[in-house]
Amino acid sequence: MEIWQYGFFLRAMAAGVLCGVTCPLVGVFLVARRFSFLADALAHISLTGVALGLILGVAPGVTTLAVVVAAAFAVEWLRQRQRFFADSLLAVAMAGGLALGVILVSKSRGFGADLTGYLFGSLLTVRPEDLYLIAGLAALTVAAVILLYKGLFAVAFDEEYARAAGLSVTVINAAFMVVAALTVAIAIRAVGVLLAGALVVIPVLVAAGVNRSFGGALWTAAATGAVLVLGGLHLSYLLDLPTGPTVVLLGIGVLIGVTLCRRIVLRYRGKVVEAQDFGG
Repeated sequence: MEIWQYGFFLRAMAAGVLCGVTCPLVGVFLVARRFSFLADALAHISLTGVALGLILGVAPGVTTLAVVVAAAFAVEWLRQRQRFFADSLLAVAMAGGLALGVILVSKSRGFGADLTGYLFGSLLTVRPEDLYLIAGLAALTVAAVILLYKGLFAVAFDEEYARAAGLSVTVINAAFMVVAALTVAIAIRAVGVLLAGALVVIPVLVAAGVNRSFGGALWTAAATGAVLVLGGLHLSYLLDLPTGPTVVLLGIGVLIGVTLCRRIVLRYRGKVVEAQDFGG
């Protein structure tokens, strides 16, 4: 409890809650679209933006956001116009973005310590201005999800039906790509480039294990993300572990626990039904 006396930890908690709530809200739609690999791809591409920012002397958050948004639009354009398979396209984009980022880093000097925070997350080093930026991006993301909810829901489950129903699928997809890019930029601050996809997807899988409705899974995923980040933040402090990996491993542990509990409950219900049928 004494750690709560320090401003840096309170800022880390606030940033962690914002990241944990925002990322799963978008992750729900990514998982529903079988497009969850997009978060990983954009996160790896963001390394190019980080390296550009450090080389040019510009705030890496700005260059990262610009690169990720541009990459998201490029991926969506190629998927729609060139008819590439989504998984193949994302694999190429992720490899290309990561390769370019590594090359830029190799041509630079003295950025090792700075890049470590971007690769694995650095919640404990969040400054007040960083917190304002995260809060702004989170507010934009949540507002976009609320305003576009019906369209995102329709496109996520059946894009062709949504198009036939008269929805502007192209506009919805473009807006969703921007939202996904904002989400990845937020996740990078919490768990880093290499683990951002996990923060987007794992809370969604946990929520899917305890909810049958899409709306219920949406809000459960957001709550789960916040709890995982806060829990991982405190565990990392108590056990002297890096924050990002601790959050992800805690999430995997919770996912395994929820999956096992669900199987036990389903098996027990099955036995009860069998016993009732036999007795009847």
